[in-house]
Amino acid sequence: MKKALIISAFAGCGKTWLVENQERFKYSMRDSDSSTYKKTEGWEKRYVENILQQANSGNYDFIFMCQTESVLKEMDAQELPYVIVEPDNIIWNELETAERKKQRQLIKQQWMGRLDERTSLDFINRHKPVSFFVLNQDQYLSDIIDDLYWKKESNSSFTCYSDSKLTEMNLFNPAH
Repeated sequence: MKKALIISAFAGCGKTWLVENQERFKYSMRDSDSSTYKKTEGWEKRYVENILQQANSGNYDFIFMCQTESVLKEMDAQELPYVIVEPDNIIWNELETAERKKQRQLIKQQWMGRLDERTSLDFINRHKPVSFFVLNQDQYLSDIIDDLYWKKESNSSFTCYSDSKLTEMNLFNPAH
């Protein structure tokens, strides 16, 4: 049975690409796309419940989730372990394909105002991730997936569940 690491990654970090190309890697991955949820009151509870079902299924090494504020608050309220992955700079690889460059432009237009907010120390302190990873300029999730796998396998507090709740202490909040 696999232990799943839940990763909250900023838009454009490569969640969808990694899942669509997972055959290139030795890991099983799932992208929990929040766009499939109608954003009515309580949607984030259903979304997190679905992520927990996926994590507890034993089928995945990694489950990628959105970085919506209400979802992160719900993860924190339930004391569930997750990792945040953020870009250091929204202007990435100059050698990317024309299609990828077009996608990146759309991401920049949608998210540029939130980039500073989402990569700030205040953002991390508002939430309770077990760890935080920053992608360098030219890096995507696929570039650090082996490191993330090592972290999940060597540190039980990244993935340990009991009755859908974290049983180990939170690394950013030892009093927790």
